[in-house]
Order: sequence, then structure tokens, then C-alpha cells
Amino acid sequence: MAEKQKLIEAFKSLDFEALQNLLDDNRSYMRVSKDLFLSRLKQKVDVYEDLKSYDVVVEGICNHCYKGCKAYKFKAKNLPSLPLFFEEEDGKVTDICICNDLIEDNPDEDDWRIMLKFCEDEKVDFKPSLEYNMILQLIDEAVEAFYALNKKGVATIEGVVDWYNQNQNLASAIGLDLQVFFGLQYKAYEHIASIYSKVSDLVSNFERNDVAKNALEAYHKISADDEKSLVKWLLDNADNHFYELQKTDYWERTGLLILETNPNLLVDCSGYLEGFLLREIYTKHFDEMMEKYQPTMEHYMQHGGWIDTSLKNYLKVHNKYLDLL
Repeated sequence: MAEKQKLIEAFKSLDFEALQNLLDDNRSYMRVSKDLFLSRLKQKVDVYEDLKSYDVVVEGICNHCYKGCKAYKFKAKNLPSLPLFFEEEDGKVTDICICNDLIEDNPDEDDWRIMLKFCEDEKVDFKPSLEYNMILQLIDEAVEAFYALNKKGVATIEGVVDWYNQNQNLASAIGLDLQVFFGLQYKAYEHIASIYSKVSDLVSNFERNDVAKNALEAYHKISADDEKSLVKWLLDNADNHFYELQKTDYWERTGLLILETNPNLLVDCSGYLEGFLLREIYTKHFDEMMEKYQPTMEHYMQHGGWIDTSLKNYLKVHNKYLDLL
């Protein structure tokens, strides 16, 4: 059996031991080492409990990087496909990569695929530039300053917000504000990216604390038996999103919350707890109403088997509080 066919069979059966033996230790795949290529692919596959192997392999045509060349899509029902292009030279497979634009004769309407992405500093041909090294130095200084915030055992929320504001230029320079959409360019940015993400949640609650205060004031005016007013309050505050942090014992009295930043940072949020309280109260009442007004089977049949999940829609099918909707 030719080398490519052996690889196709190994990918079809998701036999990583066979792939480890078949792939060349001295070659890169998608510009990263064999071990990294296979370990990252296995991580993606392992997300799906039922993905033990693929049922079929469909031949198609690459419509982008290797336009017009044959590519292969590994498919299993209700699971993500794996589209691969095998680069060959004299019958030897010299590279394997994800085909991001594979054309096939009979595409599945609901097909989605496994994605593989590697950071620049994971690639075998990566050579750090002077700018890259300078940014790493700035990152080290920023991380050191962050953990210095709790030199007395606890950081203040104002100190964390100041750190965030002081590092905005660095965050923009390395794309931390866009990481949700595009991912990180360099793996070396991962630690500060994790810190930045957690801190930005805290900063958001800090900056919108007055909004939370007003919402809580309105909530405390609602009597316990006035469901309609509670529903109105839930609808009015549906877009007031606040983040949750890990809570310490007696956090409402001490103001102490935990930023899970590896290692964690204990933060005194005294004076700015309203956003965290609002999230807890809102979630409790929202979940209760969603459960109470869950559509019945009859409701689903009346609506063609599908009702969008929302409090407004659930109330509507029960003909409740229509004047609020």
C-alpha cells in the first residue's frame, strides 16, 4: 500500500499510534513539528466523545491554497469532518494540512469541520524579531506588576483597574482586545491574554456599577408576590450583562472575590459589589421564570415543533403579561 493510502487509512480510523509511526520525525506538518501537529489534532478530536473514527473518505478539490488539487474529507454522521490535503513529491508525502476550502460533489448541508491553528512561535521556522523580544519584555514587566498588586495579600479593585488602564497600549499592540475573534498570534502571549480576559470582566463590572445599583434599587421596590413587576424588571434588565468572579466565604460582607489568573489574585471589591449581586439575583429569578413558563408539548406542536428559547417567547405561548412584551 502506498504511503498516502496508509495515512488516509490511519486518519480515517483516527489511529494516532499509526500516524506517529507513519509520519516523518524530520518533517514539519502545517509548519510545526510532527508531535505538535498530532497532539493538537488529537486534542480537537477528543473534544467529541463519539468521534472514534470516520465512516467515509470523500475526494474533493482544494479551492484555495492548492487550487485544483485533490483533497480528502473524512466524514462521520453528526460529527465534524476533517478535510486534509496531502502534499507529495515523488510518491512521498511531504506535508499535510487542513484544507479550508474543499469542494465536493455532494456536500452535506450541516457539515462543520475540525480547525487547526498554530501560533507563529510554534512553527519550526520561527525566528524571533527584535520587536518580538521587546514585547516579551514588556509582557514580563506587566505580569510582574499585576502580581505585585497583592503584595499585602490582597489587591484592591481600584489597583486592578489602574493596571488594566496602564496596559491598554500593550494589549492593543499584541491584539488582546481581538483575541476572541482571531486568536493569538504568538503562544508566548497566552498568560497575559488569560490575565487580561479575567481583568477585563472585572473592569466591566467596575465601570458599570452605577447601572447595577439602579437595577438593584428597582428590584428592592418589588413586593414578593408581585410577579408581573418582577417579570417587567427581568425584561428591562435583560441587556444589563455583568460578569461573575469566584466568590470567597462571606464575600458580601468582606468584599473579597477571586480573579482566577493562575496564580489567582484575591481582590477587595468593597464598594463595587452591585454588579456581582445583580448577576446572582437576576440569574435566580430568570431561571425560576424560565422553568415556570416552560412550553408544554402542546405548545411546541402548535408552533411547528420549535419555540425560540427566551423569556418573552415563553410568556407569549402562555398568554402571560402580553402588555409587557
